[in-house]
Amino acid sequence: NDPNPLFKKWLGEWLKYSEENNLGNKTALARALNSFEKYPLPLASARECIILEGFGPTICEMLDKKHKKYKNEEMKCSGNVEVPAEKKKVSKKPKAGTSSSKTSPKKRATKKIVPETKSEQKEDANIVVMSPSTFQIILLVDTQETKGKTKKALDATICELNASKVIYEVRHLSVGDFAWIARDPEGNELVLPYIVERKRLDDFGSSIRDGRFHEQKFRLMRSGIPNVIYMVEMYDSRHLGLPFKTIMQAATNTNVHNKFTVKITDNHHGSILYLSVMSKMLEKIFEEKILVGCSKVDIKEFKMTDDFVSLMHFKEFNASSSKTREMKVRDFFARQLIQLSSMSVDKALAITRIYGTPRILMNAYRMRNEQEGRDLLTNIKYGRLGRQIGHKLSEIIYEFYYNTLTY
Repeated sequence: NDPNPLFKKWLGEWLKYSEENNLGNKTALARALNSFEKYPLPLASARECIILEGFGPTICEMLDKKHKKYKNEEMKCSGNVEVPAEKKKVSKKPKAGTSSSKTSPKKRATKKIVPETKSEQKEDANIVVMSPSTFQIILLVDTQETKGKTKKALDATICELNASKVIYEVRHLSVGDFAWIARDPEGNELVLPYIVERKRLDDFGSSIRDGRFHEQKFRLMRSGIPNVIYMVEMYDSRHLGLPFKTIMQAATNTNVHNKFTVKITDNHHGSILYLSVMSKMLEKIFEEKILVGCSKVDIKEFKMTDDFVSLMHFKEFNASSSKTREMKVRDFFARQLIQLSSMSVDKALAITRIYGTPRILMNAYRMRNEQEGRDLLTNIKYGRLGRQIGHKLSEIIYEFYYNTLTY
């Protein structure tokens, strides 16, 4: 069954009218309709469409007005008689920004079990299982999003979050600016498979220039959170650090090469609106699922249709993503490679999967003649498209690690 038949029908009608009259909005409507057809969950209101690719404020407002008009006409036809809905258990939610301890679901719904796996031999093999509708979804806001700003900006952020009526908490995040957790009555916290890195346009340009852009992408990719949303917030300033076209190309590359979802918002209000809608969407997605706490290495791929979802514990997520954590040589090597010209995070990770340390790479060069050494990395595939490193970059790495470091 189609989860959103009315919205889809109206978009189709508008698209047909636009094509027949050759209007300028036909491309935008086609993109929005295509996005709708791929989305498997029902939407409670047109405002929630903002979360989908291809939907901007204009189309959302059009749908919202159409939906309100439809509901008013439906009420008139029914003689203003409301049909009682089927009773449904709903757990109370605390006010936005407040602790969830007073209104948490009953404790009996959460239990600790020992999975029937090889980890049974370990003393600390207990894992957390959260039953459907017995946990709360909480938006986490990194402290850096509320520190170091002017009081006006800080008040705007807090005010927007409170007005959104979503549950949120401000705390330190080792990576990313926003994330979501599920918390049970016993205080266990599991990280949902979504994380947001927010960049105002001028900061985005600066991060590309000083190298933070690649370093942050590297840490996001290593965080264990599969769905990374890179939010670029428009900012009216002439001092962007780089040409606007260059910044937008970097955003596109982040989507294509790093598999990040890139969301561009018009302003700060648009960013908070997106986060609030995303929070409500995640509540719908996960409320009927069974959440299982797992270690980072044991997490399985998340699928919308799964009844059981394995999630990382928040403590492990924050500890493993910390800048000060004990890093392996492979991680240092990857970060070093990222500093080279034309090197992306995907390329660096592909190289270090085969040659885990500079010493291993140097030994591989020593076993080959000069031409073979220059071509050594050429055919290594990277990214979801399976593209090759290429001869030019392979030569750059050879020159840096072998010709310049050998005597």
